[in-house]
Amino acid sequence: MVDWAPPHGPWDDQLCFVYDGGVLPHDRVAALRPHDEELSDTAFVAASDAQELLRPRLGNRLRAALRTLATGCPEYLHDGSAYPPHR
Repeated sequence: MVDWAPPHGPWDDQLCFVYDGGVLPHDRVAALRPHDEELSDTAFVAASDAQELLRPRLGNRLRAALRTLATGCPEYLHDGSAYPPHR
């Protein structure tokens, strides 16, 4: 799944790619720690719970990624919305 995000705040426009990374073994999950000072924690949550935690545009990106995973058909988004728009 690919999403184009327009310039916002101090950032230029960007292409956001979401990949299926597979399933991590328990020992790898237990060892996960943030490596960036702006991150304070990591967590695995159900997709429905993630929707509550994410900003709307990122929630749209998550839903598109889950559809892609379920259907096997890639989706392209324009700032979190389907592109081209569904008619």
